[in-house]
Amino acid sequence: MKTKKIVIFVIIILLLIATNESVANNLKYNKSSIKINTENEKLWAVIITVGEPKRDNENAKDLFEILINNGWNHENILLLKEEEATKKEILSVPNWLELSGADENDLILFYFSMHGGRKEDAPPLDENDNLDEFVVSYEDNVEGDHILDDELSIMFDKIQSKNLVIIFETCYSGGMIDGESDLKKTGRIVITSTKEDETSYPIFLKNSWLFPFYLIRGLNGKADNNDDGFITAEEVYSYAKYYTMKRSTIYGYLLYIFHRSLFIQHPQMYDGWPSEENNEEELKIISYK
Repeated sequence: MKTKKIVIFVIIILLLIATNESVANNLKYNKSSIKINTENEKLWAVIITVGEPKRDNENAKDLFEILINNGWNHENILLLKEEEATKKEILSVPNWLELSGADENDLILFYFSMHGGRKEDAPPLDENDNLDEFVVSYEDNVEGDHILDDELSIMFDKIQSKNLVIIFETCYSGGMIDGESDLKKTGRIVITSTKEDETSYPIFLKNSWLFPFYLIRGLNGKADNNDDGFITAEEVYSYAKYYTMKRSTIYGYLLYIFHRSLFIQHPQMYDGWPSEENNEEELKIISYK
């Protein structure tokens, strides 16, 4: 038994060493290649982080830098971090976009890194599992005022853009796309870090959560599967999904030995771009050549 524990400990140490080396090697941005996606008139981003400031904010910084280095203007990126990420501010984002001049031809990227949860399905009753999902805003721990998937759906319906990419790094985030009144709509792609019944288990690589690490790495060029100089939403999803599942499986089984609970992440994607009926095209979000 003692030998078994020693072997397991050695394996974990080796994995951590390999992980730290991969982080150091892959968070170097291609700062010389700045190019705007000319297929869209403007590029916008909304980055929302709350709950775990150490790693959430590190991921937000990495994402912000890679967008700036690839054509986004500073004034077109809205950052809502910690105390700024209240329910009121989050749900008012469509107003900010409208007042700033965003329209239906623009590309708009949303990134949520927050705690998530589930509760009994509230009207409209649209969930097959009878559970609504929600994200936890800044004041939630005090007032219990979380944001249901139905409320997020209403918020996104107010946005004119037909080129929406919405990314969730939250527990149970797959549930954002499993109900009839959720976020599944034409003109948008929704990417989640987990299935609807999974937690986004706090496995991390150095200063990054697992799924965002591979998301950033993919956006930095690794996800260009066909080597055409563009990163599409579909490509970065496929890349991040593969490595998130692979890494979480390794760690999951190691943790299972000690905790008897198996935590593996299965990222999900809903693809309604350019329409739900015809989604064979891929939405280009980064041009790095």
